[in-house]
Amino acid sequence: MMMKMRPTVSKAYFAQTRRLFHCQVKIKIPVVYGEGLLEECFALFDQLDRRYNSHQPGSFFSRINQKAGQWVEVDEVCIGMLKQVQLIAALTNGSYDISCMPLIRLWGFYQQDTADLRVPSPTDLANTLKKVGYHKIDIRSNFVRIARGQELITGSFIKAYAVDQVFAFLKARGVTDAIINAGGSTIMGINDATHPHWKVNIPSAFIPDQCERTIAIENACFSLSGSAHNQLVIQGQSYGHILDGRTGYPVSTAQVGVITPTAFLGDALSTALFTVQERELESVIAQLRAHFAFDYYRIEHNKNK
Repeated sequence: MMMKMRPTVSKAYFAQTRRLFHCQVKIKIPVVYGEGLLEECFALFDQLDRRYNSHQPGSFFSRINQKAGQWVEVDEVCIGMLKQVQLIAALTNGSYDISCMPLIRLWGFYQQDTADLRVPSPTDLANTLKKVGYHKIDIRSNFVRIARGQELITGSFIKAYAVDQVFAFLKARGVTDAIINAGGSTIMGINDATHPHWKVNIPSAFIPDQCERTIAIENACFSLSGSAHNQLVIQGQSYGHILDGRTGYPVSTAQVGVITPTAFLGDALSTALFTVQERELESVIAQLRAHFAFDYYRIEHNKNK
């Protein structure tokens, strides 16, 4: 999917940016489609945010978390997402796990005051790890139950799911040229013969606000996971926000980029590949590629992969 850049025809575009899913979401379409279409796109984003984001009170995932230990009725979309991320979790041997929210809270990633934070003790980590496990997410028809003490987090896939839905909405409305950029980490392009690709600037894994290189995407999604801008400093040491669901510790990967046909798959895989230990990467990639089509790169802290 990574390709050489071809000449494009210059067009005029409408673009709008709104804050959704805890990030800035930008949509850009040719002016011929009218600015009102952007309003419809953002209305759909807002609807999906409220319906599925685990951080939104009343969403399906929020209700699952609030009623841990009980069966909760959800819709088929929710079931489909859960089955997909459970499969990816299994293929990564559990390093990627959406039930890791208790670990994230233990480390203090959601605390306002971080001055007194300490690295969790082995005992606290061991006790919290008992609450983590994608295999403890039970699905029966349109009902979901997680174990008591568990908490799911949708951050690795939910805005990407919404991007896919807005992408489908635009295509259904006849749009053949557009780009959706959700937080710089989920970038979906729609292309036609007049505009065969979108350029995507890839940031440095180590130097803030520096572009490392540029790639082109065509009717595909580029998903990025990195630790440079999401770190917690504890007693002078920086820790990334993406954790290994088996150990409870932040992983040392610097950056992962993935190109996929859908945003949901791209975001889930970029996070999943970020969590995998370097020694396991080759075998996990083989397992994932038996199920999914994707291109990727991964940057370690001391070398490229």
